[in-house]
Amino acid sequence: MEKLTLLLPESTVRMLHLLARETGLPIGTMVQEMALDRYMHRLMEASNPVLVDLARTVLQQKL
Repeated sequence: MEKLTLLLPESTVRMLHLLARETGLPIGTMVQEMALDRYMHRLMEASNPVLVDLARTVLQQKL
């Protein structure tokens, strides 16, 4: 695991805290899920069958 410091707008930080309270997840976990979701969507949009298969494999391992 790597440590990362983010400088975010106050409104974004408030949204993250609200989501964390609603979901019961740590903010780090939510950021990780959001990054994975965006990454997977970009791979799917690429329409490259090899990348799509890779994305599915990564997603299945995550679940």
